[in-house]
Amino acid sequence: MNYDQKCQLMIMGDSMVGKTSLLYRYQDNKFMTNYLATVGIDFFTKEEVFGDKKVRIKIWDTAGQERFKSLTQAFSRNADGIIIVYDVTNRETFLNLKFWIACINSNLGENNELKKIIIGNKIDLPSEVDKSEAENFAKENNCFFFEASAKENKGINEAIRFLVEKLISHKNNDIEGRVSKNEPTRLSRFDNNLNAEMNKSCAC
Repeated sequence: MNYDQKCQLMIMGDSMVGKTSLLYRYQDNKFMTNYLATVGIDFFTKEEVFGDKKVRIKIWDTAGQERFKSLTQAFSRNADGIIIVYDVTNRETFLNLKFWIACINSNLGENNELKKIIIGNKIDLPSEVDKSEAENFAKENNCFFFEASAKENKGINEAIRFLVEKLISHKNNDIEGRVSKNEPTRLSRFDNNLNAEMNKSCAC
């Protein structure tokens, strides 16, 4: 294992908003021309360098179909950070962001400190959602906002790296605070045991 830290993210959103396409572009710099719906849970991994640290990023790709929503909710409890995606060409997927945020809050509580970003995908096409409206929604729900295009490879790396940097900073600040108070350090969401728990939960 040639990395210094691990970070586990989860990507969620309605079916066909382009979640898997974003992750293929992020991991392999390839664009999917044929749509294949994710069945249950899949994952993508990539190692990135942040300063002097190599971080292994694992992103759980969740199905947006109704029958898999309970599985999505269960996995969100074990994520370090969450990416919520909508399709800018389909306003309904933007309106459904309320549902996905409600899922997170129902699992972790409305005052949870889980880092979240919202990505408006498919900006290479005409949009049905005004950018300022999406930015305001993200701000109201304590999320960071990005726009992206899996097809044109825009905004994806920036969004994911931003989220991971926030998580690394939060983790390091938590450790420093505990050390200064002479409290035991606890890597909670970055604990290596987390990966084992998620693997046991996944039947795919």
